[in-house]
Amino acid sequence: MAKEYNYIYDQLVDSVDDIHGIISYSVYKRQKIQFIKDFKARNSGIDPIEADLQPFNDLSMSDAQLEFYRSEATILTQNFLTNVLKADLEERETYFSARVHAELSNIKPRHVLDIFKGALGSLLFVLLTGFLYFAVWSLSTSPKIVIEQIFDVKIISIDKSS
Repeated sequence: MAKEYNYIYDQLVDSVDDIHGIISYSVYKRQKIQFIKDFKARNSGIDPIEADLQPFNDLSMSDAQLEFYRSEATILTQNFLTNVLKADLEERETYFSARVHAELSNIKPRHVLDIFKGALGSLLFVLLTGFLYFAVWSLSTSPKIVIEQIFDVKIISIDKSS
């Protein structure tokens, strides 16, 4: 008697590019292999014949079981993608962290003299800006008002004509 063809592949896989369907079919095959192993363990290592596989085949072709295979394929795919994306993210974090550290080491002053030069330059800038502000302010007012405000004094004019 010829072996009866199982149409489950056609039920799960739509085309040769249907990765989800192919994974679903692999879930079915994994379950079938486990069924055969369990059968052999219960029957002193004897391989099952077609009649022994018929209950499994009938169950595997049910709508609920086909949906189970698809659901398992979805979970496997999600887990795979999560692991791949997590590994890719960790790799990118390591790469960009190394790049940032390398760039920052190029920016940092290399000697104490460089730090001193930067601080001295900042101090000179503040002093020159203050001097310029003072010069502009003093030119806009009279010398008498400038002296009074700087030294907090009051200059009194004495009339010598009397």
